[in-house]
Amino acid sequence: MKNLFLILLLASSNLFFGQKVISGEYEMGLKLSYDASKNLLTGYFESYTGWDEQTQNSQFSCIFYIEGKVTGNKFNVKTYYPEDKKEDLILGTVEIVNNKTIKIKLPEEHGGCWNVMHFVENPKFDLEKKSNWIQIRYVDKAKAYFYKNKSDQNPSKIYLVKGDAVCIDKIENGKAFCTYFGKKTSKGWVNVAELNKI
Repeated sequence: MKNLFLILLLASSNLFFGQKVISGEYEMGLKLSYDASKNLLTGYFESYTGWDEQTQNSQFSCIFYIEGKVTGNKFNVKTYYPEDKKEDLILGTVEIVNNKTIKIKLPEEHGGCWNVMHFVENPKFDLEKKSNWIQIRYVDKAKAYFYKNKSDQNPSKIYLVKGDAVCIDKIENGKAFCTYFGKKTSKGWVNVAELNKI
């Protein structure tokens, strides 16, 4: 009887913890990564709305970084604008609805988000494109140059600036192989020391 109870307990815990966040591109400008070795979720939301004919730019933007330990199907996260972690910090929750859908709920909106997406209303995001990202980080220095390979000492001419987010496939020898999604997509190695610590 004791063994049967143990088997049922293990089975139910596997069902509960069986769902996990899938790394990749979700709808509406959300990118998420899950590092199974650390049970760590990192992500980045960036979306725009409205159009200003005079400036030829979007009128409103919603941008914030996400980090948290995955402790079950619903867990706490920190969210903040990359260049303003102390003043812009909002604690929220991520809920794993299923292997392809998550929800994010915040008690208040980040600056500009009210005009783009209402996170107080617990919006749902569906996975659009799966990836192998292990982490998402942002540049924490004035500049971070791309290198063609992990052993290069001389950087290329391509660089990122403070606040730019990168999606990381692997980390080796103090460098991270990552992708930057800007007006043009760039891939390469950057120094881990030039990215935020998690």
